Amino acid sequence: MRLIPDGQVLDEELEEVLLLSCELRQRVREQLHLMAQGEYERVKLGVKILSSGKVLAPNLPDAERIQRISLPVEPRVGEVLGLAVAGDHGCTLHFEMQASKGHGRIVPLGSIQKIMRESIEAAAQYIKTHHDELGIGAQWRENYDVAVLATYMGVPKEGPSAGVAMVVGIVSALKGVPVRNDLAMTGEITIMGKVLPVGGIQQKIRAAYDAGIKEVLLPADNLRETENLPAYVLKSLKITPIISIAEALDKALTKFDITAIF
Repeated sequence: MRLIPDGQVLDEELEEVLLLSCELRQRVREQLHLMAQGEYERVKLGVKILSSGKVLAPNLPDAERIQRISLPVEPRVGEVLGLAVAGDHGCTLHFEMQASKGHGRIVPLGSIQKIMRESIEAAAQYIKTHHDELGIGAQWRENYDVAVLATYMGVPKEGPSAGVAMVVGIVSALKGVPVRNDLAMTGEITIMGKVLPVGGIQQKIRAAYDAGIKEVLLPADNLRETENLPAYVLKSLKITPIISIAEALDKALTKFDITAIF
């Protein structure tokens, strides 16, 4: 069925059809960007009418929306804040971990992608190896399931930067020890308990500052990248470098003696 049956298109009608077409394509592009930001950059689509030189572009208010995480009102068991980069800006990530009777499954929820799932498995392996020092029974992987929820479930989450947050949240859930609600963290982890450097440090710290976070845990190898941040950011935030998971647990959990790990 033709939109203009008589074939006579007025400028106003052409603009309406082109603008609708651009809007539909723009929405597809936005979804591709959310699903694979490294492959599909955020672009603004439009069209130019040659006869008049007029440029049209759809206005999608939701396309520029930046989702912001509200800080927990108090320390809670299994609730932890991470930091990431989305496009050209930093953002906070909100995770909830819950342990329940089960058969040793790790259950990722909330559009967690492959690399972040590997961070969860690395965290689980570390806890399995160090369960004695952590005060966690050796049978936890046979008798308990751990659900890991990344909030804003419709937005894909990817990358290794949440590794530290994963292990802190899972330990918190298994021990029933709350995580500080004024602290966020970033860093890749290894099964040996090391914390490795990650990218986007300046964007992440700015996001922490905007969210009202008081302290950020980051890999020691990333510390120099904070030197060029504005003085008002550095004055408001305590930046704590860490080299091991043990240090992250010591700083993040509210009532936990980690000295045995050393």
